[in-house]
Parts: sequence; structure tokens; C-alpha cells
Amino acid sequence: QAISAAHVEAESAPNGIGLVKLMGRSTGHIALSATLSSRDVDCCLIPENEFYLEGKGGLFEFLGDRLKQNGHAVVVVAEGAGQDIIPRTDAQKQERDESGNPVFLDVGVWLKSELKSWWDRDHKGELFTVKYIDPTYMIRAVTANATDNLYCTLLAHSAIHGIMA
Repeated sequence: QAISAAHVEAESAPNGIGLVKLMGRSTGHIALSATLSSRDVDCCLIPENEFYLEGKGGLFEFLGDRLKQNGHAVVVVAEGAGQDIIPRTDAQKQERDESGNPVFLDVGVWLKSELKSWWDRDHKGELFTVKYIDPTYMIRAVTANATDNLYCTLLAHSAIHGIMA
């Protein structure tokens, strides 16, 4: 639903980009599955694959071409993607959460800012819109259904059988 909303928002504005940040600190399987399911996504950024913004083959070049062709684009980014290229202080690099994991900066907010800076620099005076959607807590806060119950039961049974074996 978030990707569909981003697509509608991007499509309804000249040079519109819908940017959706999904869960995925170290793996992009959620972002990839959502991308493949929606069929509206032009670019999916995941932690497993490095990307860069500027230059030949960079994100800006790709999005510029896409906007010329379609007039809009949808980008899905996993929360762990691009953490190595987001500027941060030495103190931020050392910061850890309660579990001892590195604290990640918000790639969605950073990417939205970078997209706006790129457009202002390279396409001065042209209309441009970035709509940023972060549905993280909407996804996590869904009540469990029968499928969830069956899946958890299967996991529990498999764990017990694994221990017994």
C-alpha cells in the first residue's frame, strides 16, 4: 500500500519521485519482495548492493533518465542501504544501540535531501517533487491473523523437533 501510494503521488506531479523506506538493517529481502510484488518500483536499494549517487551509472543519472522517459519514478530503499555513504561524525560512527548494533542514520530522510539538492543544482527552475513515505510502524503494528498463528506454531514445532533430533 505504501508503494502504491508513493506511485500515485509521484505520478501526480511533474518530475515526481515517490521514495519509500522499508525495514531491512542488513538484508533487503523485505524491500525486494515488496518491489517485485508492486510492479510500480523503478529502483530498489538494498544493503547487499552498494550504490552511489553521482556520475555515470549513479542513482541521479538513472533517475534523471527515468524522469525524462516517464515523468515520474518510485524508489524503494531498505533502512540499511547506503549507510556507508551517509556523512557522519566520528562520534556517530561509534554510536551503538541497546543491543550493541551500530546506530543507523535515516537513509530515507538523507536520500530525500540529496535528491532535492541534486535537482536544484542540475535542473534549476524545473518543477520537482519528492514524496517520502516511511510505513515502518504501520507494518509492525498490524494485528496477528490466522496465517501468522499457523506460521508461529510451525516454527515452534520445528524447533522442538530439531532439539529432540
